[in-house]
Amino acid sequence: MDTGQTTFRAGTWNTQWAKPGSARGRRVGVALAGPSCDVMCVTEGYADILPADGYVMDAGPDWGYGIQAERRKALVWSKQPWCEIDPVGLDTLPGGRFVAGVTRTPLGSLTVVGVCIPWRGANVRSGRKDRDPWQDHEAWLAGFERLRDRYVRERTVIMGDFNQQVPRTRMAVRRYEALRRAFEGFAFATEGDLPGSTGRAIDHIAHTPDLSPAGEIGLWPRRSEQDGPLSDHFGVWADFAVSS
Repeated sequence: MDTGQTTFRAGTWNTQWAKPGSARGRRVGVALAGPSCDVMCVTEGYADILPADGYVMDAGPDWGYGIQAERRKALVWSKQPWCEIDPVGLDTLPGGRFVAGVTRTPLGSLTVVGVCIPWRGANVRSGRKDRDPWQDHEAWLAGFERLRDRYVRERTVIMGDFNQQVPRTRMAVRRYEALRRAFEGFAFATEGDLPGSTGRAIDHIAHTPDLSPAGEIGLWPRRSEQDGPLSDHFGVWADFAVSS
């Protein structure tokens, strides 16, 4: 949507390990390039599925399941180069699920954080097999709560797979409250029932209050009507302007 404002476009999608070169991977790659985002976060993905004419940073290869070639839990792409890259955040964060950096957009300098907050079964019956259900999820939120003040100041977006709906539906109250504490001071552009979606998102874009969505939220669907499955998540993208 052309609002006459200067905007940048950000999007995020869990691509369910769609492999570059496979039929599904080719479809996902074409879909990712479609909205011409300025910045994107792909979770459960490969760098080679992102547009070739950009710059990628990632959260590292180790999230407790062994090193698996080019697989990454979180990758962030930009049309412009990255600086001030931080793939750790805090040593107490469950690893391989956080990366932050600074890039240029049509609005100027932007801090972007890509995340893949662990799901309920992370390292429970697979991976390290040394966790209880939701343990890594809660540990990640507690760790990010200690990090939050680094990012809540201005011109920041945090996006990726949050593994929670906003506002909550069936999630335990204490876990939802932990999410809201961790992201206190951020707004969720992707909260509630999104037009055209088949349910509430768990892939989210959160942002500092000096930014605001400019227009409707766009969606990457779970499947292509013509060609078949894309992912087990739907993805989201949005334009942002400086808040008036």
